[in-house]
Amino acid sequence: MNDEILIELVCPSCTHPIDLKEQGQQIMCPACSSQLLLDGHVCPTCGQYHKEAAGFCRTCGTAMTRTCQRCSTSNWSGAEYCQDCGAALDIFQLLHLHNKQSTMDRLDGQMREAQTFKEKERADSDRRMATLLEQERERLRSIHERREAQKKQDRQLMMTAVFVLSIFVIIVAAFAVL
Repeated sequence: MNDEILIELVCPSCTHPIDLKEQGQQIMCPACSSQLLLDGHVCPTCGQYHKEAAGFCRTCGTAMTRTCQRCSTSNWSGAEYCQDCGAALDIFQLLHLHNKQSTMDRLDGQMREAQTFKEKERADSDRRMATLLEQERERLRSIHERREAQKKQDRQLMMTAVFVLSIFVIIVAAFAVL
């Protein structure tokens, strides 16, 4: 067998399909009750077949082994009893490991989403700031141009006033002399 997802296996005795998701390392045909011993392990969560020993399922991350609290023997995660001493294995330990893994995956996903969102917001903020900075430069340039135009107009007005005043003084002086 290779490492591919197996959900059903055909019984070699009666060719009846066997659902692997509900089986452990020792498989029993529901039709003829013949028993088979699987070379590797099937993940109890997703049904991925693992020929070699693996700590966690490569597909869904479920723990593939559980340690017996009594004798410290490593057992398949779907086993209900220890293969060495026969003690009942704690199902809550498996649920805790799976919940811990799914919580970690969920938090990692949220962290990645938050990081992506922050990067997008930072890029949008930089773009908005660049636009505002360009608008501010344009506003200041416009103000500077208006000030320069006003100064030029003020100088022309001053020159006109000086010219008119000079002519007025010359006219008054000319009438005063006469």
